[in-house]
Amino acid sequence: MLTRRFFKIEQWLQSKYLQEEIPKFERTRDTASVLLELIQLNESQDANARQAIFALQNLSSSYQNEDIKLKENIHILGLHKDNLSPNSQSLLSQLTDLAMLLGISETTLASYHQSLAHLKLDIIQYSQKQRQQSGQLLMLEKYQARAQGGLGQLLELKRRLRAQRETDRDIEQRTRRRSTELSRIRAGEDKEKLQHMLQMQQNNGLDVAMDEVTLAHLESKHNAVIELEQQLRVQEKTLSAYQEIPPDYELARLKMKEATLQLDHLTAEHESLLTELANDL
Repeated sequence: MLTRRFFKIEQWLQSKYLQEEIPKFERTRDTASVLLELIQLNESQDANARQAIFALQNLSSSYQNEDIKLKENIHILGLHKDNLSPNSQSLLSQLTDLAMLLGISETTLASYHQSLAHLKLDIIQYSQKQRQQSGQLLMLEKYQARAQGGLGQLLELKRRLRAQRETDRDIEQRTRRRSTELSRIRAGEDKEKLQHMLQMQQNNGLDVAMDEVTLAHLESKHNAVIELEQQLRVQEKTLSAYQEIPPDYELARLKMKEATLQLDHLTAEHESLLTELANDL
């Protein structure tokens, strides 16, 4: 069995390269299976071609026989081509062309009726399929228009939410900066006032309560200001990190993604139906 396969491969290679030397890579184990499949495919195609030629020869013979019969009948009736009117010659030519289009070998009235009935059924089926596809196409176009409208609404909602978010965030940040700046200025002024009063107390040798303002109190206020500044920086980083995808707008983002996927699906199905309709036409 293997020897027979190798013989087929060798015979095919010799027919391909003729007098030329066969390359070494054509005789490796890796190419043997591929060449064998190629040889089998060629043999199958040759067999199909022979069958098609045989069928065409039979059909041609049947047409020739029918033509001979028709000529004999015309001769028996004493009719000749020159004796026929131009209208009759045109009708005979049209009947012959119609028989070839319908694929009938017998030019009888029953054969014409049967072939025309089959042709009518095919036309009806094609028309029904075309109407069905047209309805589906219209429905898809409506779905696509609806999806596009929904997508536009979602995009507008996203724009409004982003503008509102940026406005609220800016107001909050300005308020925090103003409050922190005022606290820092007041703490600095209180610290300078305390240091001035302490200096006067040391110079005069007096123990003054200084309107209940103590160094520890001012240091506490200064530390509070520093802590507020740190909180502000942390909140600014958090707001910046969630600026693009904030949790409050997660639902709107998911709806927009769903609408976009639906639009892509409808567009692809729309293009497929258009291609199918074009092929049918």
